[in-house]
Amino acid sequence: MLRYAVATTLVMILGGAAHAEDVRVGEERIVPPSRLAQDVAIRDVRTDDSVVTGTVVNRSATTVRDVKVAIRHKWLWNNEMHPGTDDPSRADFVMVPGPIPPGGQQDFTYRLATPLPARSDGRFDTDVAVTSVVEVAQDRPAVDTPRTSAPTAGAPRDY
Repeated sequence: MLRYAVATTLVMILGGAAHAEDVRVGEERIVPPSRLAQDVAIRDVRTDDSVVTGTVVNRSATTVRDVKVAIRHKWLWNNEMHPGTDDPSRADFVMVPGPIPPGGQQDFTYRLATPLPARSDGRFDTDVAVTSVVEVAQDRPAVDTPRTSAPTAGAPRDY
């Protein structure tokens, strides 16, 4: 867990740098923010009362895990020219369960711990975006070494 926290911090620091390279932690790689949109997509997002559902799609060539998504509830005032002072906008963060193989997908459901307030001076616009992903390194045989066992590509490793 410490390895993940350190790597995530490094991604945040490097995220602002132009052309930041992937951050490697052992056999895993934290995907930099510049690649998130091309590697992992969110689709079929639905909101119903205090429940948000959607599907994470892995468009990369490697297995991904620890997909963290931000669920942003942006408050839109009825009168944007004279907004109020009590903006109820907020964000919730969700870790999508399990590894997702290349080309695979995983559904998620999130129940808000505290419901959004019902108000007459505006409305909420909810969106979902991926904030971080860990790519799982593929096991590859050494050069000129025949593979003698079944492949274990995409198997996460615990060090």
